[in-house]
Amino acid sequence: MRGIGLRSSCTRLEEIFDWARITALGHRVDGGVSGLRDVSEHTPEGLGEVPYADAYWAGYSHRSGYYLRDFVHQAVGAQLLGMADRNDAMLGSFLRSATAERGDWPLWALNFDRHTPLQIDYRGPDRFVRELPAVFELAETAHVLQRWTGNPISRDALSTVTRFVESFVDDHDLPPGNGVAGIDGPGIFDGTASYNELPGVILREAGDGFGSQYAATRHVAALVSGNGGDPALLVARADALLALYRNTWSRGAGEGVVCGWTPTGHPIRAWSRESTWFPLLKGLLTDDRAGAELDRVDRLCRDSETAPKNVEALTYLPDLYFRHGRADTAWNWMQRVFAQRDEPHEVSLQGRNGSYPEVSFTLLSQVALGILGMEVDARRSRLTLRPGLPTGVRDVEMTGIPFADGQLDLCVAQGRCRVVNETSRSLRVAIGEAGFRDPHLSGAERPGTAVTIRSGEALALPTLI
Repeated sequence: MRGIGLRSSCTRLEEIFDWARITALGHRVDGGVSGLRDVSEHTPEGLGEVPYADAYWAGYSHRSGYYLRDFVHQAVGAQLLGMADRNDAMLGSFLRSATAERGDWPLWALNFDRHTPLQIDYRGPDRFVRELPAVFELAETAHVLQRWTGNPISRDALSTVTRFVESFVDDHDLPPGNGVAGIDGPGIFDGTASYNELPGVILREAGDGFGSQYAATRHVAALVSGNGGDPALLVARADALLALYRNTWSRGAGEGVVCGWTPTGHPIRAWSRESTWFPLLKGLLTDDRAGAELDRVDRLCRDSETAPKNVEALTYLPDLYFRHGRADTAWNWMQRVFAQRDEPHEVSLQGRNGSYPEVSFTLLSQVALGILGMEVDARRSRLTLRPGLPTGVRDVEMTGIPFADGQLDLCVAQGRCRVVNETSRSLRVAIGEAGFRDPHLSGAERPGTAVTIRSGEALALPTLI
């Protein structure tokens, strides 16, 4: 199969794409050889060798393993690079690590044998790094990858991700018992409710944990439905979470939006990075309060006093603004992240910002999901498009996009779109409605836009934007 390529009249976009593709491909880890395990700043010489398996780097380059939080954010970029088999194997390694002995928590990091925990983050079955949003993003990723490949999910994997949004939540539904999973450890080895490791205050419920739980419940419901099950109870759980958020987290025009709750039940509204922007990212906050919050996130992330210091946190921002239809803001953040690639990373051992894998992988996925507006569903042979061409980007053509059992070529320009179907099946293509969109959940289609493109055919669609 051909690798992905991109052409555009915007030379800056071509430069970003080419750098991201080459850099991300350089993060592959090939199996079939032995390599060091448990390399870290604590044990720079490692603690022996293990047989490496096919994977890719997702996390710090000075540690010999891949990380859960990074993997789930890089997975679509890896799919675009033809790494579907590696995605499947890495996803499975994390799902299998969620054992009863560990309270159904998946491991935070694994060595490149895809089996043993990375020691710097693991001290025992009841003492390892745990950040609540990652559990739910892992469940979401199981569905996301199926949307691209169409491959069936195993019974064990489906059971695991369903546990994450049902019994795992119930086990962590701390007072006040509202259906939101919580944990209030003082440190990451005790379990934290947020990805924000420097919040300044301990949260029992955090906006990123809540948002990720909500999105995961929607995604697992779609997985269950697509595999012949009844998603009604999961849909009801998700609906209840959305109602709770609107009634207790974002109520009142005169009140700031809540980003978390302390163990004593005190609401926190101060800027808290991921806890602030994840409800927007995951679809909890999409009503008339969203606009002001989107403006606030953009402003605070530009301010040197309040912006995250680690570039990987900023890689979420293009995703955020594309999902809310703010293509110019999203494109600006893609360029800002790219512009920082040669600056030193906050962690000196990492080297430059651009060497952090999340940077290159997510720039690729943001072109496909954001600028091209791809919303894929390989199981149902469907492609919905909601292009987000920013100002100054008149046209984009991406070729060799891995999808289902083949690949697609897709060209989007002002007023037209062309799709080449190089899969073995007919493909239904439609244009999506405006508004917040999760690119891996089925949304509303613009009436009268659906067409069918047979295998081996190309078809131009009428005006899209």
